[in-house]
Amino acid sequence: MPPKFIDLFCGIGIGASGFVKAGFDLLTGVDSDAKACEVFETNLGVIPIVGDLREITGEDILRVVGLKRGELDLCVGCPPCQGFSSLRRTRLEKWQKDSRKSYLELFGERIQELFPKVVVLENVRGLNIGPNRRFLNRFLKRLKSLGYEFVCDVLDAADFGVPQHRKRLIMIASRIGTPSLPEPSHFDPAKTKRVRRWRNVRDAIGDLPRLGSGEKHDSISLHEAADHAESVLRLIRNIPRNGGSRTSLPRRLWLPCHKELARKNQRGAESIYGRMRWNSPSPTMTTRCNGPSAGRFLHPEQNRGITLREAARLQTIPNGFDIPGHKENVASWIGNAFPLGFAKSLGDSIMDDFWAR
Repeated sequence: MPPKFIDLFCGIGIGASGFVKAGFDLLTGVDSDAKACEVFETNLGVIPIVGDLREITGEDILRVVGLKRGELDLCVGCPPCQGFSSLRRTRLEKWQKDSRKSYLELFGERIQELFPKVVVLENVRGLNIGPNRRFLNRFLKRLKSLGYEFVCDVLDAADFGVPQHRKRLIMIASRIGTPSLPEPSHFDPAKTKRVRRWRNVRDAIGDLPRLGSGEKHDSISLHEAADHAESVLRLIRNIPRNGGSRTSLPRRLWLPCHKELARKNQRGAESIYGRMRWNSPSPTMTTRCNGPSAGRFLHPEQNRGITLREAARLQTIPNGFDIPGHKENVASWIGNAFPLGFAKSLGDSIMDDFWAR
């Protein structure tokens, strides 16, 4: 029998799909987003638990899946990470607390109640940096007290066949043996002559039909370009192809908001209205990945932002994975997803370590 797993904070089920492809048997997922859970059920054929994990206990989950504490093989969790992200707002008063940070502690509580044999945590790399490290240390201390061994490091999805640079903190914990992180399967072609190079933007989206601003493809779902205003199109047309950015333009072509960013010398905005490069992995997909004002999300050569279909391809979401819904919701679901190819690589490694004997 294949090992059984559940996915906490499951979203629409992209990460779960990767573990299914690695050979695990999905029992359920848990998420508070009812619309996301509908997409999860449609694509995975498994009914998730809709609700807030602050109110759904491990005992509740075990009752639904018909297991006792300690019988679950694997629990995967990607707690909401914005509280640890370098992209979050930084101008907060000292007394203000980000409640999303408590989700990591909540994940630890549910692990204690479920007591699975193996645990996977995926989160932003900021969890491992500076003051945030104390939240991770507290979580790991809990796991150690429960008898788990663990490995933890920041991995780049590009090293595992995903056509996107997406650096994430990955922790694998086990109480049935010593865990290990997967070895990279793909490599920077500039640094090695190994056969399996990083997959790039051209590999992922180069075959998709061309679109102009505001155009939509008749038969390819989510392949619809944003309808850019003429002022934005004028800027985009002048940005050099294949990796150019707005900083390459004369100041007279900058939008007023860009001039304001420059006046304030605000860091982190250099990639806004930047083009992707054909022969490199894409930048990290975010919840606004179809908006060029949010990052380097312009098509390498066409004068438009990338479509949601292109974003999905860069997240290794297959064309057959149906994602209906409002554009903002779909962009958020895609941007937050645990890339399917990355999840499968982790699943393959865990399967080899503990269940492929």
